[in-house]
Parts: sequence; C-alpha cells; structure tokens
Amino acid sequence: MESDLNYNSAIFEWNLTQDEIEAYKIAVIYDREYRKSFICDGESIRRNTLPKRGDPRKSSLFKHCWKLRRETRGLLENDDYLLYIQANLHILKVHNAYVAPNSICGDKAWIRYRVWKRHYDKKKCELASVLAPPSVSTTNPKIILEIDRTKKFLFERCEGRPTYDKLNEFYLKGFFRLWVMSGKVSQYYVVLSPCFAKMSILKEFADKCGFSLEVIEEKITEEIRCYFKSEFEHEWI
Repeated sequence: MESDLNYNSAIFEWNLTQDEIEAYKIAVIYDREYRKSFICDGESIRRNTLPKRGDPRKSSLFKHCWKLRRETRGLLENDDYLLYIQANLHILKVHNAYVAPNSICGDKAWIRYRVWKRHYDKKKCELASVLAPPSVSTTNPKIILEIDRTKKFLFERCEGRPTYDKLNEFYLKGFFRLWVMSGKVSQYYVVLSPCFAKMSILKEFADKCGFSLEVIEEKITEEIRCYFKSEFEHEWI
C-alpha cells in the first residue's frame, strides 16, 4: 500500500503529462514484476526499477517504457501491458538472459510476447472449454514470425491502427517496395492483405521486388490464412 502511494504521488510531484502518465504506469508494472521475479544485486535493481527519489522520467526504465508505448500504439491496450511485461520477463528468466529495460522494446520483445501469448490464449481457452484462436501448430514458425513482425512494423509506421489511406500513401511514395525488399514487410503480407490487393497488381509488384508470387502462394495454407485474418482483421473492416 505504501509503495502504491509513493508511485501515485510521483505523478503529482513531477507534474506528469497524460502521455507521461501512461508510460509511467507501464514502468510501474515493470518495476513490480521485476522485483517479484528476480533477486539481484544493487546494480541490477537500479537498472530495472524506478528511482525512489528524483524525477522518474530521467530513469532508463521510464525512457524505454516511453519507447515501448510509442512502438505499440494500437497494438496493445492498457490492460495488455501487464501480460506483455510478464511474458518478456518470464522468457528472459527461463533462458537466464541479461535483463534490462531495453529488453521490452523492439522486434525480439514483440516476438517473445506473441509466442507466449499464443500459449497463454490456448491454455485459457482449454480451461474455459471454449474455441481456441486460430492454430499455427503445423505452420512454419518463420512465416508466423514474419507476419507478427510485419504487423508491429506497420502499426508503428502508422502511429496506431493502419488505415487504407495511410497504407496507400506509403505505397504511392514507394515505401512498400523498399520495405518488402529490406524484409521489413513480409512477402506473405503482400499476398494476403486485402488492402494491398486494392493498391497494387500483385504480379507486377512481386516482379519489381524480385520474389516469386507463385512460390509464396504455394506456401500459404488455410491455417496461415486464418491466422493472418485474425491478426489483420482491421483490414477487412
């Protein structure tokens, strides 16, 4: 209870803006979950927790939580950050990996969360005896990884949920070709996306990017189609 009061008082003491409060809340979650999961030396504690005194915005933890919130706009709701933090810390602990606030940012952290969340959702559905989300049990993990990473990349570029207008603007400016050729956007996204189908002649685009449309289409199973539609359902709205 005392720690809750200390956390809450920091919001008023340092006159945090609404955006700063949202990032600070994520930092508080990380701080608490880290203390629950790890017994470390003083340096590790200082690196992974909020300062007891002083402006929390100057801490490494706050700065990386600010970055995380910017990266995941539209991808995660406020209630999702607890599971996101728990997933990453759990996996890092199991693998005895180096733990620091930057561990929760970037593609690797997102993929850790997505893998953990699929297992979590499946178990939750089993316990509740309800239909589980689309399975990816027989799918090449690399394909699922590409789809997950593409989703995060597009949400980040669009600063929230992508709309057709935003995506079309990127296409017209030539960004999609660069993104596909550099691996930022998956070739599977190009083939499966209803938005992209409206923007481009797929065969011509594939030829410009140097990949075989036929090869990609042959690898797309019904399981992949179902998973893609569940992850990119906003493109069907």
